[in-house]
Amino acid sequence: MAEKKNMKLLKITLILFAVLTLMYGLVYLFFPETYVKFVGSDPIPSAWIRWIGGILIGLGIGAIMVFRKPLNQGIFVKTMAIGTLIDALAQMYSTFFESVSNIWFDLIPELVLLIISALFWISLKQAEAILWND
Repeated sequence: MAEKKNMKLLKITLILFAVLTLMYGLVYLFFPETYVKFVGSDPIPSAWIRWIGGILIGLGIGAIMVFRKPLNQGIFVKTMAIGTLIDALAQMYSTFFESVSNIWFDLIPELVLLIISALFWISLKQAEAILWND
């Protein structure tokens, strides 16, 4: 029973992460020009955004796979905790030290990434018996 309780936060985090990565991934993969116009950025080659979309879709699918079978999947969860933390910090650097058009448009996704990273770190600790089962 305790194992199921320890898995609840991890499962919520994985679903949240999967929804966000799949949403952004689909937009980046199929509508890069529309996204660039929407955020008001300078035009850039679509391929520079499309490949990120494919990576995000893969990570979203990976999160769903871990959600379904979390046994021994600690390496994926730790990688996502590290990745979301680095991404949030790098984007915050850009927001505060490089010119941005709308600080809230940039800051909200960065805060979401920090929250998801924290949730991954907490759930990694809570579910370590399942995630690192040797």
